[in-house]
Amino acid sequence: MMLQNKWIKQLINSESDARQIRSLRNRRIADNKSGRLLFGKESNPFLFLNDTLQPERLEKLSNAYKKKCPVTVRLETPDKTYDISIRPLTSGILLIANDLSEKIQMEALLSEEQEQIQEAWDNMPTGFYLTDANGQFILANQRLCTWLGISKEEISKHSLSEFVKGKTQPATDSWQGTLTFKGSTKSFKSDVIQSAVERMGQTFLEGTVLPPIQHKASNTSDNNPFFFNKAPMGILIVDSVDLTISKVNPLLIRQLGNRSDLIGLPLYNILDNESQEALPLKLSKLLMRAQKFEKCELTFEIPNSENRTFMAYISPIEKKSEDKEIISYAFYLTDLDERKTLQMQMLHAQKMQAMGQMAGGVAHDFNNLLTAIIGFSDLLLQKHKQGDPSFSDIMQIKNNANRASALVGRLLTFSRKQPLKPKLLDMADEFSDLASLLRRSIGARVELQTDFPADLGFVKVDPQQLMQVFLNLAVNARDAMPEGGVLSITSHVETVKKSKTIGTEIIIPGNYIVIEVSDTGCGISKENLPRIFDPFFSTKEGIAGSGTGLGLSTVYGIITQTDGYIYVTSTVGKGTTFTIYLPRFEKPDTKEEKAMRPIIPAALQKANILLVEDEDAVRAFSARVLKNKGFSVVEACDAQEALTHLDEKGESFDLLLTDMMMPGMDGETLCNLAKERYPSLRVILMSGYSEDFARHGKDEDKNFSFLPKPFSLNQLVLKVREVLQKKE
Repeated sequence: MMLQNKWIKQLINSESDARQIRSLRNRRIADNKSGRLLFGKESNPFLFLNDTLQPERLEKLSNAYKKKCPVTVRLETPDKTYDISIRPLTSGILLIANDLSEKIQMEALLSEEQEQIQEAWDNMPTGFYLTDANGQFILANQRLCTWLGISKEEISKHSLSEFVKGKTQPATDSWQGTLTFKGSTKSFKSDVIQSAVERMGQTFLEGTVLPPIQHKASNTSDNNPFFFNKAPMGILIVDSVDLTISKVNPLLIRQLGNRSDLIGLPLYNILDNESQEALPLKLSKLLMRAQKFEKCELTFEIPNSENRTFMAYISPIEKKSEDKEIISYAFYLTDLDERKTLQMQMLHAQKMQAMGQMAGGVAHDFNNLLTAIIGFSDLLLQKHKQGDPSFSDIMQIKNNANRASALVGRLLTFSRKQPLKPKLLDMADEFSDLASLLRRSIGARVELQTDFPADLGFVKVDPQQLMQVFLNLAVNARDAMPEGGVLSITSHVETVKKSKTIGTEIIIPGNYIVIEVSDTGCGISKENLPRIFDPFFSTKEGIAGSGTGLGLSTVYGIITQTDGYIYVTSTVGKGTTFTIYLPRFEKPDTKEEKAMRPIIPAALQKANILLVEDEDAVRAFSARVLKNKGFSVVEACDAQEALTHLDEKGESFDLLLTDMMMPGMDGETLCNLAKERYPSLRVILMSGYSEDFARHGKDEDKNFSFLPKPFSLNQLVLKVREVLQKKE
């Protein structure tokens, strides 16, 4: 039996989701750590779900547990979503809680990404379809559905052959050719490229339908000038012998930099090296009649601009004769740069979000460590007063811990979990005050030039954080100009009428104050530019006083948290420019802010405190401090243990002092459960995150007071006394 229990425990501990086995008499037999934290030791294993938003489902789960029936129920709390399963065993019951929160969040992100991809797919100038091996439509993009005169929802009820007329029918494998389609109003011909693909053991057909044509030999000639001039894609005609360009439609001329000298140029002259190497193989297949159509990516070189990449659909134009001699090639070109830009923006957003989550998590853990360091330093300072040989050493520990705390605050700013206190500020007036500070920061070798018009308007920002933005940018510019140079800060008002893309930023329509911070320094290399806002990334490694690599990530966090945008351009050897867009306001807010400071009486009676903290060092320090001040303290390492103490002697507790982020049930959920049972119980929530984050941006929640980590001995005692003296 002992070996069997040991095997059961090993099996449960190997699972990542929360699991607990109970006897038929409701006694806990075995569980893993997550199961112990969630289901606890109480007779009711579902206490952590008391704040569920589906009470009828919770009742269904509870009834199944009492009757020992198998069931799986999905339950949502304000913070998390679980799949709770009950599995009857021979001599017990297995409880399983699968936390789906991260999965649901990821599914939402993927759904949003899928919508963007779907929109781009629908708006492509070519038609696309996917059918089964028999040609039955599975899906098609909106472009093809529009040509065929049918909705995207209805097309899956039809097969491709139903829309094709004439002798030529699409094959049920890879195929290229010209089909005559039956549209809703009239028939039309299109070139089709179809490929057979194997997925999940089944054969599917993927097809590309080029825009409607009259005939391959006339689709780009003067017989069909409307299509050629108004086509939603670039069209290029080249001679089959020397590949000189004979015709270009207006759209492609614009896309290639409004070049008027393309006619008569060899095609290879405007392609990059990789495209020059890839193209001959594609053309040889067409020349040898191995394929009727070919497609490949071609990159065109554009003078005084970046290269541009297209997906090229290449079709031969044949002379009307018995041997059907190929006289030209038609290139139908779809611009890929816009799609690649969208992918780059999505990757950038995902990377910054992931880094923000990482930075927030690291900051929270650091604040727990710093709370213990600062707290025990305070306890040591009570024994080692000034003049004691150890006093200066302890002060060094405490001072450096406080410096680390400021560093963590910058991490939280980047992750957007540090609240800003925005005010409406006149940008011109604000910068006139900042200018003298910046001049002192950049030194005598760097010249500061500024241009801030008096009628710029107002921005809604945190004054301290705004100062931090300019100081960080100014110091970076100074370090990039060790021999001296010019730092220029200018501003103007800009109205964005429709969304525009600059760098990796998509700026939404609105009125903005645009600030440009430029230097004449060494610049940033192309490979470093995408990482410039990453936390801890620095190009100044090995340089004395080079900092932490958090300066620009802090700037990024502040700007984006104030609904602004920032991007950077740089040329090595010439300098760097940071461009900031901040929303512009016309008038300042006239409402007066009132700050209330509580009056804390000196006298304080003894109180019973329930202290809940999963970090052993923080719990030990806090308990010791409070006991030294005359309070009675009961300790708990997690929410389940705290609930046990509340059930045993809840009425005797005057204050619940709990951490916010804990394994299993979090502090906020514990707070809500405790207040439901004991409404007069006072609560202090501790967290390495900000109060705004803890309250989810809501000011009206009076269920708890807040104590930010790290805190000192005095800050802990003052907060406890303040809350205990509050009138209900």
